[in-house]
Amino acid sequence: MNRILLLSSLILFPFLTYSQPKINKITWVGENKEHLNISKKTASLQKGMEFQEFKVIKYVKNNYIILSETQYGVEFKQKYNIVRFTNDTLILAPEKTDYFKLSEANEQHQYVFTNSMLTYKFVSIYYETSFYNFDNPKDRLRFILYIDSAKNSRVVIQDQSFNEGAMYTAPPSKVEYEHLIKILSSCDLSNCPEEDMEVDKESPYQILEISYNDQVKNIRGLPSASFAEELGYFVREYIELRANITAPWGWSVAIRRRK
Repeated sequence: MNRILLLSSLILFPFLTYSQPKINKITWVGENKEHLNISKKTASLQKGMEFQEFKVIKYVKNNYIILSETQYGVEFKQKYNIVRFTNDTLILAPEKTDYFKLSEANEQHQYVFTNSMLTYKFVSIYYETSFYNFDNPKDRLRFILYIDSAKNSRVVIQDQSFNEGAMYTAPPSKVEYEHLIKILSSCDLSNCPEEDMEVDKESPYQILEISYNDQVKNIRGLPSASFAEELGYFVREYIELRANITAPWGWSVAIRRRK
């Protein structure tokens, strides 16, 4: 019997190890929508439209994390004991005086964070951009990307110079879809400013419309820098994979070749 139990534990151990959550793979949301992202070397905190970045001095899994920030040449360090850490919840308890005040503390002087995937309900994303070749302004390209929660997908590429276009409707893979949701849930979109001004479609432009949590967010361009960079990479890669293209000004050629 002992041999059977030992064998079972050896078989199950890799799966149990693999299922353990990783603190740097999750965006944590505090009591007042603070968004905390922790990586191996840095941690970022969004409060409204304010962003703070910390160095991760030390991280001991399921034990504690030490963050630091330098202000006016003075380095402040803060240790947070990890009271609880699961795939859904992160509870931190600061030692002594808390310099950074990551969120609103509870009665036990603890910060309770929730996995953003539990607080963010994705509905759809619509992205449109148009630009031209600066060497030849008559060469104009227009791109559209649409994905919704039913995994309907649409990628449209238009070569406005030749009045030609192509559309690709292959749905996102599970990995692509989950990656998109993680990107969108890593930022508090409710605090991203909206612009009501109409887009001048004779000039280069970007339109981003995100529907989530019974809200619709319209943004001209992309929101905060870190969010925009990751979302930009996703959009470009998604379009390239669907349309089988590799370079911006090869896209018009790809349209005509695949018709």
